Amino acid sequence: MPRQSGTPDREPCPWRIVDDVGGAFCMGNIGGGLFHAIKGARMAPAGARLAGSLSSVQARAPVLGGQFAVWGGLFACCDCTLTAIRQKEDPWNSIISGGATGGILAARAGPRAMAGAAVVGGVLLALIEGMGIMFTKTFAGPSPDDMMAAQMQDPTAPPTAGGLFPSIGGPGTQNPFAAPPPSEPSPSSSTSPPDSSLDWGSDGTSFSSESSSNVVPQESGSSWWPFGGEKQ
Repeated sequence: MPRQSGTPDREPCPWRIVDDVGGAFCMGNIGGGLFHAIKGARMAPAGARLAGSLSSVQARAPVLGGQFAVWGGLFACCDCTLTAIRQKEDPWNSIISGGATGGILAARAGPRAMAGAAVVGGVLLALIEGMGIMFTKTFAGPSPDDMMAAQMQDPTAPPTAGGLFPSIGGPGTQNPFAAPPPSEPSPSSSTSPPDSSLDWGSDGTSFSSESSSNVVPQESGSSWWPFGGEKQ
């Protein structure tokens, strides 16, 4: 089942407990070793600081590692239990598990100490989960939806908002880059009916009946010679 939190997916629940116990023990050993090495060197007498540091690390670092391992084991058990009950994994599982772990570890100190430890554990896990989600969103790549939107966008299209023309695309404005709307034909440009005074021939040639009446008929005796005078 996918984990809906800022941390990467972990091992399945049966093996998650062992993983958390081992990781917490290593973390406690390393951190406790550094802390007790410095503390042992400061508390040791002059001339025996190295020996005092090593002795302090050997005596106290495994104890701190064991305490971390107990905390990690209880946290993993609570997390797996909540996962089985809620049938999903989200940051709320970790936050509730942190509060329950703190309360269980402080059970011998009384109810008031249990409540305080539970609040501290829940707040710490909430901060850890929040930081994990923030870093994941900051350094994560673009989502598939963003990539699809970038592919669908035409890089050669003119801007519709912002830039040099911030008012383009707003209400009541017209985009100067948009194509002009097609003009409707005016009533005056409509086709007029054919003139009845024109006679149309079989080959599509028009002959005016009015112009034919103005033609001066030639004399029957005149010559057809075009240069004037009669042909000899």
